[in-house]
Amino acid sequence: SLRAMASPPLEEHVFLVESFELIEQFGKQFQDKLCGADMCVERDHGCQHSCVSIPGSFYCECNPGYRLNVDGKTCSPIDACADGRHGCEHQCVSTRGSYSCRCHAGYYLNQDKRTCTMIDYCSFGNHSCQHECVSIPNGHYCRCRSGFTLQADSKSCRATDLCNGVDHGCEFKCVSAEGSYHCICPEGQQLQADGKMCNKCGAGHVDLVMVIDGSKSVRPQNFELVKQFVNRIVDLLDVSPHGTQVGLVQYSSRVRTEFPL
Repeated sequence: SLRAMASPPLEEHVFLVESFELIEQFGKQFQDKLCGADMCVERDHGCQHSCVSIPGSFYCECNPGYRLNVDGKTCSPIDACADGRHGCEHQCVSTRGSYSCRCHAGYYLNQDKRTCTMIDYCSFGNHSCQHECVSIPNGHYCRCRSGFTLQADSKSCRATDLCNGVDHGCEFKCVSAEGSYHCICPEGQQLQADGKMCNKCGAGHVDLVMVIDGSKSVRPQNFELVKQFVNRIVDLLDVSPHGTQVGLVQYSSRVRTEFPL
């Protein structure tokens, strides 16, 4: 009958007493329930943050962002980054009961507040690179196009002299161009199909006899110039039994054949 009349929960409102001596043990509980005593006020509860009074007792509660320790009284900050579910690409920073994402230096946080994108320092328009600007975390550097070398100022570019850096194989002379090189031949000679060797003048096959003045009146230095001229002409020719044949005659007080055709 008592259980049918009592308010739930029955274990807090129905008590069976075996003897009159035990009635005193329940007197305080009845008083608390009937008078609504605030246990947090009447006792030294020891709660670090806040105390919550309940009929006949109390419990401690922590502020938002904190959790109650096993002693039931003190509180510790909740580390929202510790569980690894924050989703931050770079760094997770705990706050009271929450967290925020942070990016490494040289990156900015995207609108999703989790992922990071590298700052494009080249887009600021102050890099002064002659050719290309390359962004890196915390800065940028200049880069030259293929065939060019970056100069000491780290901004300007100069065409690379490939003739000095490769085995060009040119018979006469190598000339560097932008990102490349080509061979050239002396005046009067033509470049062969391989782009490296030079063809001597062999289009016309002639018998060529050169006559030079070898008298003292020419003077030695002038005679050297004449010989250089002869050598230059002969070097351009395809001298062979079936090509051009060359002979040389020298005269002064007498005529002398230096070599026949």
